[in-house]
Amino acid sequence: MLEYVIGFFMGMVLTYFFSYIVALGHSINVLKQTQKDCAALFITSEQGLQEIFHIKYLAMKDSSRSEQNITAQKYIDQMSLKSVRKAIFRNYIGVFPKKYGHIMEYSSWEEMEDYVNSLIKSGKKI
Repeated sequence: MLEYVIGFFMGMVLTYFFSYIVALGHSINVLKQTQKDCAALFITSEQGLQEIFHIKYLAMKDSSRSEQNITAQKYIDQMSLKSVRKAIFRNYIGVFPKKYGHIMEYSSWEEMEDYVNSLIKSGKKI
């Protein structure tokens, strides 16, 4: 009888242990996929914003704005974009679970761009 009770409790412990391992692996896979998706979203958004800026500058040129005015606007837009990048990345780092910080693939905007480029070059689905 004692053997059955010990066997039952050992089975429970092993079941909880294996369940924890499977849940941990699933969590890591979810976080890695989330990293890919967030990086792709951030880079795509930035590229869209750059295209909008380009169209804005063409419209400014067509409306006979001076080159000095356009250059000043480009500088202002680039400073705003840099500020937005920092805010986005700071928020991203802030909400990433500290417990899984060791699996982060990138820690700056430039590293994130390199990460997305390497994913695209390797042909992996993002």
